[in-house]
Amino acid sequence: MSGVNKTYKEEWLGILSELWTSVEKPIDPDRLEVYQKTLGEVPLGLLELAVKRVIRENTYQVVPVPGVIWEAVKKELGNPIDVKMAIDDWLDEKWYRLINKYIREPVIEKKGDG
Repeated sequence: MSGVNKTYKEEWLGILSELWTSVEKPIDPDRLEVYQKTLGEVPLGLLELAVKRVIRENTYQVVPVPGVIWEAVKKELGNPIDVKMAIDDWLDEKWYRLINKYIREPVIEKKGDG
């Protein structure tokens, strides 16, 4: 695993671990692995939004099950019929914004630079 992938995975798992931290429970590595396998296709940014939503809405002192996280993902995406397609669209939008922000924006030269 490359350094970038390892860092991404650590950050992704760190977001998931907030589910345990928010209810003051010790992180269960076996359960965390199940969550990783169940939610693995959810991109980092979308997972972060969904976990924050779940933590805000959680009224019990228990770690929400993966299905609750998936429901939050669906809400973040606007309750689509095809979640996988909506995730792809979400990613496309994020890439489009990054490309427009960092690649397509014109470089403004300072006076005298030219």
